[in-house]
Amino acid sequence: MAQKEFISNVTGEIWHKENSKKWSRVINHVGVISEDIASANKDGTTTTLVEGSEVFIDDIRGRINPQYRVKDESGKIWFVPVSKIEVLENENSSKETDLSTHSYRGGVRK
Repeated sequence: MAQKEFISNVTGEIWHKENSKKWSRVINHVGVISEDIASANKDGTTTTLVEGSEVFIDDIRGRINPQYRVKDESGKIWFVPVSKIEVLENENSSKETDLSTHSYRGGVRK
């Protein structure tokens, strides 16, 4: 089934709605990167998050092009598109994040 296309009124960019998991089932879970992600540094070099890397998901942002905010093994923070990360299924993945310690407030969670 083809995804419905949307066109941004501001930029004219064509986009498709990404289906992301319920935030409380993703926050504080481990995911695996499904393809290499490169990030440009200020000094002109690039850093790559390699396919297969395990990351810790600590936030989700955006509705149009949602991204997970993740930390890699070295502690560096990355913003990874939802389509490029697979949340690992284990005994803790089926448990939702405790809502008494985390709350959804339009993109800000404490």
